[in-house]
Amino acid sequence: MKAVRTCLIALALLASGPAGAQTNPDPVAQANEAAALLAKARAALTAEAGASDRIAVLTEAVRGFEAGLEAVRESTRQAVIREQAITDRLAAEQARLGALLSVLQTIGQTPEQAMLLHPDGPLSLARAGMLVSEVTPAVAAEAAELRATLEELNRIRRTRTVAAAQLEQALLDIQAARVALADVVAQRVRLPQENAPDPVLLGVLSASSATLQEFAAQLGALDGPAAPNADFEARQGALPLPVAGRVLRAAGEPDLAGIERPGLVLAAPARALVTTPAAATVRYVGTLLDYGNVIVLEPQTGYLLVLAGVDDLYVDAGEVLSPGAPLGLMGGRPQTQIGFASGQTRQETLYLELRNGGEPVDPGTWFVTDKD
Repeated sequence: MKAVRTCLIALALLASGPAGAQTNPDPVAQANEAAALLAKARAALTAEAGASDRIAVLTEAVRGFEAGLEAVRESTRQAVIREQAITDRLAAEQARLGALLSVLQTIGQTPEQAMLLHPDGPLSLARAGMLVSEVTPAVAAEAAELRATLEELNRIRRTRTVAAAQLEQALLDIQAARVALADVVAQRVRLPQENAPDPVLLGVLSASSATLQEFAAQLGALDGPAAPNADFEARQGALPLPVAGRVLRAAGEPDLAGIERPGLVLAAPARALVTTPAAATVRYVGTLLDYGNVIVLEPQTGYLLVLAGVDDLYVDAGEVLSPGAPLGLMGGRPQTQIGFASGQTRQETLYLELRNGGEPVDPGTWFVTDKD
């Protein structure tokens, strides 16, 4: 009977163990959202053949796959974090849970007659009964919580398995969408652009400019097609970034070499699609100084948007573009499943600079970024 009393006291202590609270985002819900994004992008890719504007549909498909892949990446990351937290918690509580099971087993092996008798008399028997009645719900709650934790662990592991299959198919789909977009862009009929800048003049201008500021000032002084956006200024603070990425360096923030630039440096996945944030006229396309390929857009008279680092170029100088029109692809090799799973995917950089009246302005106050 002394063993029974000891077991009851141990139950009271063991059943009051720490409860783990889930504070991270739900990876299962995130995986479902990723699946929905990928399904929408896949539907757009399937429907593009019969669309009147195949470029717009394929652009939507590529952007959709990019969003879906990022969602899969995040859900996988959160699943790994949550799985590790659960396994760490179970390992930390292994001794306590083992002791709890041992106590339950001892009580289960105690004869019922012994449980109904108490050597210290009826009063102690009543107290023991009260202790049992108080401990039993706690033990039941502990068992239910443990069962729920194990079920969650199984759900997360199933989610990771499904995510791996989604990833494999999505990487194939986005590559097909990029190839289709490049083919459609290459096959389109390029009509002569009114007031298109003289390519020879632009070449001389770029070769003779010592700085981007000098080039932008001379480019702004040239006659060109009218800028399409009369309300560009009204969109300050609400412009989408031209590529699905994150801000690597803010305007004026020095790089590793100590060089400060007045624009944003964006980190983006290899082969990410670059689009125009607003309706704009293409004032320049080509190489410039040490910036590599440069695209200069004029969304409104007096404003120039400079994008440097695009690899494959889809536009020509003089074109008037609608919002979200494709400008080209970032460089690098296409993402692979191994690189995705390891998190070691290569990031390309896109430089974004905004000028007004020939002077740079902070793009961080115009675009919606991950730092907002």
